[in-house]
Amino acid sequence: MEIMKTRDLREIQEQYCSSYDKRKLCSYDVEFIDGPTKPLIHQQSRFWLFLSGKGSITINGNLYNVKKNTLVAVMPWDTTTIDIIKEPLHFVKLVYNSDFLTNTRDQYNINHEFFSIINPMIEHPVIDLTSEEEKLITSIMNDIKQEVGTESLYDVPKERALSELYVINKILELIVAYVRIVAKVDMKRIDGKTYELDDRPTIFKYIYSHISKDVSLKSLSEVFYMSESSISKYILDVTGLSYTNLVQEMRITKTVDLLTYTDMSLNDVAELVGFSDASHLIKVFTSRMNLSPSQYRDIYKAKDHIFKEKDRSLSFEILNYINNNYTEDIKITDLIDKFNINYVDVNRSLLYLVEMNFDELLHYLRINKSCELLLTSDDAIIDIAASVGYNNIKTYTRNFIRLKNMTPGYFRKNISLHD
Repeated sequence: MEIMKTRDLREIQEQYCSSYDKRKLCSYDVEFIDGPTKPLIHQQSRFWLFLSGKGSITINGNLYNVKKNTLVAVMPWDTTTIDIIKEPLHFVKLVYNSDFLTNTRDQYNINHEFFSIINPMIEHPVIDLTSEEEKLITSIMNDIKQEVGTESLYDVPKERALSELYVINKILELIVAYVRIVAKVDMKRIDGKTYELDDRPTIFKYIYSHISKDVSLKSLSEVFYMSESSISKYILDVTGLSYTNLVQEMRITKTVDLLTYTDMSLNDVAELVGFSDASHLIKVFTSRMNLSPSQYRDIYKAKDHIFKEKDRSLSFEILNYINNNYTEDIKITDLIDKFNINYVDVNRSLLYLVEMNFDELLHYLRINKSCELLLTSDDAIIDIAASVGYNNIKTYTRNFIRLKNMTPGYFRKNISLHD
């Protein structure tokens, strides 16, 4: 019998900094939240600078107050929940690729100790800024905004010389400022109370940081003083993924970065992310991404083209094509070839029309159609998955959980169709 409580699942956010350009090292945006959020697991690092409002946030089981001039640092595979909203929260969101920065540490420290400065952000993820500190942080973030644009506006600033290097150094400047502020302040718990800490969320961070090795459930059991079955159950309850599938998800995330930002051979990539060899990497990557590693690298290392408000009919043609073909084995390469357009323009066209990029729209259409079939037919779930375009049940189930926060089986048994 399949049982999964929807409140136990955490949504795993996408591994990309930008929704329209997967190559971007950093994105800037502004968000507004007026109610509690569901738990999220983040695959990319981010800073949140709160501009107004009052509330509380839980990070990896620890509770913190947030208000105007609070700065929050979230690291890969942290779990966050905004629990209480006393006044609507308005904040700047800066998402950045910390793994890429880690790969550049040799340029900044000949002793290879540069990224020890990440530890203060892990230990002190929330700090309250003085007015002078807020001016410094805001100034750095505005510099980044001018360079990368605002994500929700889908704008692409005119390309400047050494733009990538400029962004990297600005992010490093922001991290250094954060660490120096941490060194001056004494973090306090909400209302001065002591809370019982839950170490289990750090399981995800431990696996991710040791992904190149064969981290077994047995070794996790010894590190976290939990039984193997308890760890497996916790991972499944939180993410909806088995331990094996979670490890593969993390390895794919690392692989994407290395394919995008380096020219390493597939054998070298496989070794770094924990696959047995290049053949194993190709098999898993192609199944998960619906593109081979070579195809992915060819697309996302291609030269950028600035999006203009072109022929709006082209955007609608793209949308219409996806809507008519989403049950087929459709890939973004099909759109690139058919419409003679680069992948950034494909995503930005879709974001402009429906606020979803190609991958998001494809899964949205497929999962919604499968919901209808789950409630109106007696077809097996595996057959429904195939009929809406998924070539394996794992990919279907993972995306169903991500969008509906429950398994297909739970949905079929507990949800009724409203005419």
